[in-house]
Amino acid sequence: MHFNIKEIPSTIVKQMQHKNVWQSDCPISIEQLRLVEISHFNFEGNIQSGEIIVLDKLAQSVLKIFEELMMIKFPIHSVYLIDKYEGDDEKSMAANNSSSFNFRIIVGSTKVSMHAYGLAIDINPVQNPYLEIKDDSSVQVHPKSGVDFLNRSNIRPGMVEPIVPIFKKYGFSEWGGNWNKPIDYHHFQVPRSQVNELI
Repeated sequence: MHFNIKEIPSTIVKQMQHKNVWQSDCPISIEQLRLVEISHFNFEGNIQSGEIIVLDKLAQSVLKIFEELMMIKFPIHSVYLIDKYEGDDEKSMAANNSSSFNFRIIVGSTKVSMHAYGLAIDINPVQNPYLEIKDDSSVQVHPKSGVDFLNRSNIRPGMVEPIVPIFKKYGFSEWGGNWNKPIDYHHFQVPRSQVNELI
C-alpha cells in the first residue's frame, strides 16, 4: 500500500499545461496543488495504485479519505490524472475514472467548477452517474453505461451511498446525489462558500 503527498513534478506540470488541464487563467496556481499518491482496491479485489491532484490545504484530508476507503475495501475502478483523458471529463467518466483537479466550467453555465480549485472529487462515474435533466424533463445519463445504476436503493459494489459519511468527515460535505438538478452521484465537493478561505 502506498499513500504519499508531494509537490507536482515538472513532467506532470508540463503535461497539465499541454493538455489544458491547468491554464494561466485558472483560479489557483500550480504551486497550490499537490499530487496525492494512493492505493485502492479494484472491482476484482486487487490492489492498484492511483494518483489524484487536489488543493494543498486538503491534500492530507484526501489522503485520509482514500486510506479509509482502502480499509473498508471499497472498490474503485481507477484513479488516474485527468490529463490521461486529455482533460475531457466525458472521456474520464466513460472510462469509469475517479479524479479531482481539472480546470473547467460547469456544464451549461459560465461558473468555474469546484474541480478547477482541486476541491471536488468524482468517484466511479459508471456506478454513480451524472443525470442531466432537460427543460422538457427528459433525463440524459452520463456516462451512458451508468443507466444500469439508476436504481439507487439497490446498492452494489462501487456505489457511493455507503461512503458519503467518510467524505463529509474530511470536509467534502456536499454530495451531488443530494442535488435536484442536475443529480451528480459521483461528485463530492467542499461547500463553495469555503473557497475564499481555502485558497
